[in-house]
Amino acid sequence: MSLFFLDQQGPVAKIDCLSVNIGSSSGGNPNILIPMSAVAEIIHNQEVTGDKRSPDWMFGWINWRNLEIPLIDFAALQANQSAKDFADSTRILVLNSLVEGHQHRYYAIIAKGFPHTLRIEQDSVLEPQDGAELAACISINLDCEGEHLQLPDFQQIEKHLQQVPAEV
Repeated sequence: MSLFFLDQQGPVAKIDCLSVNIGSSSGGNPNILIPMSAVAEIIHNQEVTGDKRSPDWMFGWINWRNLEIPLIDFAALQANQSAKDFADSTRILVLNSLVEGHQHRYYAIIAKGFPHTLRIEQDSVLEPQDGAELAACISINLDCEGEHLQLPDFQQIEKHLQQVPAEV
């Protein structure tokens, strides 16, 4: 049984997820695995409004459904670096906030290319990568269906979001 099924309220036979290329600055990181329940929407590039008060790993703010939400560079957050420019082929994943303690109900991350779906079934073979060091904001490294994946630690990510002031 995997981590996905331990957090559910009642029996769950399968969970649909996205394998997302975050375009890490080192180029060596595997894709991250995001449960579809955390994804509000996948959108194309949006105009970004910068904010000098925001942390370096944040691109700025995007308008999504008449809300101003923070757009973060997950790879830059992991490496504690400045957000990098992103290309026109980039998609944006709008995520539901899963943790309380900050004023952002939604936030967005950059995805390189288009994420692909994975269905993780209760009896799927999810093998933790033994000896693999965990990157920042990652709860576990996995091998699933021959793909190396990292499961984000949403609590850590959203703890960083507490540093992001409300958009003005």
